[in-house]
Amino acid sequence: MSYLSLLLITKIAATMLFVVLPFLFAAGAKLEAATRVSTKSTLFFRLYGVAIAALLVGYGFGIPAAERGQFPWGVVSMGLVSNAGAAFLLLRASKLRSSSFWLGAFFAFVAVGLAISMGSPNKALGKAW
Repeated sequence: MSYLSLLLITKIAATMLFVVLPFLFAAGAKLEAATRVSTKSTLFFRLYGVAIAALLVGYGFGIPAAERGQFPWGVVSMGLVSNAGAAFLLLRASKLRSSSFWLGAFFAFVAVGLAISMGSPNKALGKAW
């Protein structure tokens, strides 16, 4: 398995667990408290969960390409914009040790990993084990 595939799998799994599932299934009051957003309907939160799930489908398409030795430029570019943007916004708005900080740090880690892979695609497609 390539380094890039491992990064994409980690991104998909963590985002599914900590973003998509909560936004699709958590109680509205809990989501309002976590996001500091008030809404009369949970539809806003549910739509966000679906949108992030759609991004994860896009990430998933990068894995088979990487395993075939083809660098998935579109997937990695999408991921860089998505993760760098999320990291910037979450870290700017968070306090140290808050859940927003740790989620922002994770997205920053993924963004850096994707940027490095773009700078050295052959190494990113190398075998991790």
